[in-house]
Amino acid sequence: MKRDMELIRELMFLIESQDESHKELTLPSNINREIAVYHLNLMEQAGFTKNKIVYGDNSPMWIYSSLTWNGHDFLDSIKNDSIWNKVKDGIKTKGLELGQLSFGVIKDLAKIELKKRLGIE
Repeated sequence: MKRDMELIRELMFLIESQDESHKELTLPSNINREIAVYHLNLMEQAGFTKNKIVYGDNSPMWIYSSLTWNGHDFLDSIKNDSIWNKVKDGIKTKGLELGQLSFGVIKDLAKIELKKRLGIE
């Protein structure tokens, strides 16, 4: 399965919007639970989330997830839609896809865009 950075960003927004980290993560109907769990596991491996996933009949029944400090930092770097779109467009102009780059590179590109916007270079 390919890593989907758009889904990761959407999941990070969902996790951040939770009012309490010990509540079950409610996924919208357009997000497949198995695919979401795969991406949550990638996010945990990267140090961006802490997850507890409870299975029943080999299927994720309950999903609990919270952002770590690094997860908040990563989300903050990609949160702004304008910056996110500039990062994606810049990647496309180089003939690459978003999923081909590491979390670190994407965060660095977002920081560069943010610095440009703030006039810091």
